[in-house]
Amino acid sequence: MENLILRAFSQEARGFLDEHALTLPVAAGEVLYADKALFTHAVFPRSGVISLMGRRENGTQAEKAAIGNEGFLGLAVILGTGYSLSSSVVRVAGEVTYIPMSAMHEAGQRFACFRLIMMRYAQSLVVQLMESVISTRLDQAEAQVVNWLLFTNRRMHGASFVLTQDSLAEALGIRRVTVGAVWTKLKREGIISYSRGHMLIRDVKALEAHASESYGRTLDAFAWQVAAHDT
Repeated sequence: MENLILRAFSQEARGFLDEHALTLPVAAGEVLYADKALFTHAVFPRSGVISLMGRRENGTQAEKAAIGNEGFLGLAVILGTGYSLSSSVVRVAGEVTYIPMSAMHEAGQRFACFRLIMMRYAQSLVVQLMESVISTRLDQAEAQVVNWLLFTNRRMHGASFVLTQDSLAEALGIRRVTVGAVWTKLKREGIISYSRGHMLIRDVKALEAHASESYGRTLDAFAWQVAAHDT
């Protein structure tokens, strides 16, 4: 599996970043950056899912956005802010590539493709965030759960992944029993299989029929990554 941002860079830019890169596994529940922590490294997921969590003073929390191999942590630094704007928690275990921010800044100065791709990703992330807001306000809980599973399936390239009902309920800011009811329905229809924390999407097309418009709109915002690879 590979990160689609890194893949989009020119061969020369990738070669430069590879000289500074370190790829490591990350476990579910691991906090990569606390809220307001200084960014020392950009983090590029190759697999797995990272939740950018927002927390209120009363202890309630929910996911602002999920980041997989289509994105990375550290865009705030590129745009001029040196610290994390969320708590970055691994939701689904996988592998990530760490690149020092000093190397990221140097790449921005040396390679025109770097600046272009950063701006493209920033635009896509804005769309993702806006669609997340409207989904929370307008979509039923079932559609929110389905959207999340579909995105994760893409990020894991269709492989099974470990995810608990408690974990997804925390990310979406909904009750565990609601997640359980949706999963039971999908399992009964043969769309997913789920046992002892292991999730597998068996029928992507059928699952997409339960998704909301936000899923398709967000996919469209990241379509440039596929086009860049094809060319």
